[in-house]
Amino acid sequence: MKHPLIIGTRGSVLALAQSQLAINAMLAHSPDLQYELRIIHTAGDQRTDIPLHEVNAATGTGDKGVFIAAIEEALAEGKIDCAVHSLKDMPGQLDSRFEIAAVLPREEIADTLVVKKGADASHLVIGTGSVRRMHFVRAYWGDSARCLPIRGNVSTRLRKLAEDPEMTATLLARAGLNRLGYTSNTIQLGEDCFCLVDLSPDAFMPALGQGAVAIEIRKGDEETRRLVVPANDEPTARCVAAERAFLNALQADCSVPVGGYASEEVSGTLLLRALYFTTGGQPIRITQRGPADDPVAVGIEAHKQLMRKLA
Repeated sequence: MKHPLIIGTRGSVLALAQSQLAINAMLAHSPDLQYELRIIHTAGDQRTDIPLHEVNAATGTGDKGVFIAAIEEALAEGKIDCAVHSLKDMPGQLDSRFEIAAVLPREEIADTLVVKKGADASHLVIGTGSVRRMHFVRAYWGDSARCLPIRGNVSTRLRKLAEDPEMTATLLARAGLNRLGYTSNTIQLGEDCFCLVDLSPDAFMPALGQGAVAIEIRKGDEETRRLVVPANDEPTARCVAAERAFLNALQADCSVPVGGYASEEVSGTLLLRALYFTTGGQPIRITQRGPADDPVAVGIEAHKQLMRKLA
């Protein structure tokens, strides 16, 4: 490459940690790679005063992911060569100018309940701004838990949890916690101690794409593609391709209460599990199997199954 590879990323500690994972994966195949990180502030980062599912309308980003629109704009203008995203932040259908050239090996997919030490676990007050998580809280805990709105990155949410006397817990992705070094079952921040409980992905389903990191490039940029593609993890790429095909067919964004994940079975098949909540809050569970070498078809069939159940 004639110039350093310019990598676009959000500026949070977690985003930078994920970008370093992407850089390390590319360096493993191109040890002489020269690169430069460029931090881009997104609508989702800037508008933490309103619920996440309202940010698109408030900022005019249309149906693009609120955490990727500004980064994609920089990619389209050639200000960056590639972008590193949490894959769960990406819409099911990408802008036709771009493509996902690599997906890194997936971290754990579970959501984690982060609870103040000594809190009454029988009457949780959970801080979350996620429509999906709010629905799963009602389904999982029933009347023994309620939600309060909260936005921000991991450190911001932990601080808000510590400072709010009413809030007793929050929900975070285990993948992000692990990447930030919070791998034990407790977090100590100054005088505040939090207990961590991983929730079963089958009972409390994660966001589609959760735990995966994607590297996005411009279509037709073969020079960048040659550097990025070797970082791709095929098993992860197949699983998230099924999840994203389901998400795309559903035309779902962060306002749609749906969770799920795909996994490869020993038999060479792909298993996609999903849980969708109707307008009335009724859960509909989907289980779809298909060939691992055609993950998009698995996602599309899962959507067809959901449509039959909704009919």
